[in-house]
Amino acid sequence: MKSPAWVLQKAIYAKLKSSLSVEVYDHVDNEAVFPFVAIGEDTAVDFSAKSEPGQEVTHTIHVYSRWSGMKETKDIMDQVIRALTGDRELDLGDEFRIVLSRLDSVNSFREDENTRHSVVRMRYLIEEVL
Repeated sequence: MKSPAWVLQKAIYAKLKSSLSVEVYDHVDNEAVFPFVAIGEDTAVDFSAKSEPGQEVTHTIHVYSRWSGMKETKDIMDQVIRALTGDRELDLGDEFRIVLSRLDSVNSFREDENTRHSVVRMRYLIEEVL
């Protein structure tokens, strides 16, 4: 069984880069200008059938803002959700296919006095194409 983790992350990054009005990072350095989106953590568990290997992958996307309230963070979070749900397919190439994708959870909070942070967690069932 192959891991779809990198292929999925590249597809999510490409979709967000082409869909959002803010910068999208895989690695955030100290020079990043707020607001921005950062590709986050993922987890995977086996969900193979007898004849088809597959994984259930959850992927986290972080939204950061320095707006005085939560509006900017939540507006960008909405853009992320719209980009990754609905009729928009992520391109995983020839090795994998997404069987199911859905929004898993959303969490918004004040990270510190100046920074607002939203976390979008997506869930994907991915089969390896044999």
